[in-house]
Amino acid sequence: MDDSDGTRLRSGESLANAAREVAALGAERIMVNCSAPEAVTTAMGELATLSVPFGGYANGFISVAPLQPGSTVDKLASRTDLDPAAYAEHAIKWFGQGATAIGGCCEVGPAHIAALAKRLSERG
Repeated sequence: MDDSDGTRLRSGESLANAAREVAALGAERIMVNCSAPEAVTTAMGELATLSVPFGGYANGFISVAPLQPGSTVDKLASRTDLDPAAYAEHAIKWFGQGATAIGGCCEVGPAHIAALAKRLSERG
């Protein structure tokens, strides 16, 4: 997904159109991953219009734009504003938008998931 526009894939196509296409082909769940949490929040709104379960996994990078084919993520800078509590705050919004599968991608670790699990448990 495009980190600056969660309604679009990185290649520019509409996320909603792509999701509808894969749902029509029989996808059992549609996930977005390795994008900024803010973009995932926008994407959840797009996916919530479908009749298939959905969810997302955000990353903790400032940007993945410097990543080139064949390179590795060790060239990317991590966000300093995305501690476990902040990540859980983003992810709890996804849950509120109807996401049924939530996790974490690069730079999101066990402490982030534990904070999210705690928040979800508190909600019942």
